[in-house]
Amino acid sequence: MKRALVLANGLRIQYRVLRCASDCFDEVYVLGVEDAGLLRHSRFCARFLPYSGDFSNVQPSDLAEIRRLCAVHDIDMVLPSCSRTTRLLAAYGDQIGAPFYPVPDPETVDVLDDKWRFAGLCVDLGLPVPATRRFETMADLRRDREREPLAFPLILKPAAMSGGYGVRRIDTADELPEHLNYAPIICQSYVPGEELSAFYLCESGRIRASFSYRRTLTKLEEIRVPVIDGHARRLIEHFRYDGVIGFDIRRQPDGRIGFIECNPRFWYHMDVAMLAGLNFVTLGCRLREGEGELAETDTLKIRSPRRLCGNLLTPWRLNRAERAYLRYIIRDPAISAWAAFQSAMGRYRLAGGQLL
Repeated sequence: MKRALVLANGLRIQYRVLRCASDCFDEVYVLGVEDAGLLRHSRFCARFLPYSGDFSNVQPSDLAEIRRLCAVHDIDMVLPSCSRTTRLLAAYGDQIGAPFYPVPDPETVDVLDDKWRFAGLCVDLGLPVPATRRFETMADLRRDREREPLAFPLILKPAAMSGGYGVRRIDTADELPEHLNYAPIICQSYVPGEELSAFYLCESGRIRASFSYRRTLTKLEEIRVPVIDGHARRLIEHFRYDGVIGFDIRRQPDGRIGFIECNPRFWYHMDVAMLAGLNFVTLGCRLREGEGELAETDTLKIRSPRRLCGNLLTPWRLNRAERAYLRYIIRDPAISAWAAFQSAMGRYRLAGGQLL
């Protein structure tokens, strides 16, 4: 029996990792903090192990506990699920006493997971990136604006937070806030057009699999953009990158692109890639075991959960991927019911994805 252990510092991405892992392991255990507790109710979680430590500030006693759990439960593979757990394995993976999913070295994680450092790296490597500035406070930004007027619209965001937290579009100087609850502040020129995402599974700087898509208000659609692949390949080769890496990109109506930020980790829509036939957990584990091969997916298009539910009475209008997506949601009733309740209360949906 093959058994995986997911390190979980929360719910949203972690649930996707759990579902993808359940597709290739007989049992999936979760070592999670309190905020990840809901995962114990998933039918795909064989066992939830409470974690009292801090994944971002690992102590020797924490590593000893992870090592003990891996031995007691006969863990075949330890999986990260976010930036913190990816960096934990990058820095301390050789101390946990079990095989772990491919990850980059900790210095690479630190560079790519910081929006300011990533923007500078893009400039150095010749990747297209919007004009980017860094300020310690809003007062610094306002003083600088008086000396050198900023072009609006622009985007304000934190340097190292995920999930869109703290990101604000500012269209005029009057909209600049007095204060923000994070520092430093990354100020970036707004790129008009559509938002694209591109993710890659890599081995020693070589791309072994890829999945790119665009999201609209009504659907998620797989795409192929060779120019994005070419730019991404230069960065991946530069770091001799191992593991999963993704990029958020904006494409203007005239076709010009700009790299906005980097995600050196698993991502929110990885379950959609799995439904298209590209399970990044499975492929990464095969790479670790020396069995990885290049993979391709079928072209995929999935409407948002709200649109899909509107077609439940007309299933012939659903494509193959959409039918698989609905089965994916229905197979985990406890999480799906909780997600539906959260949606009714105006909060994010967990199961089935937030495609809006």
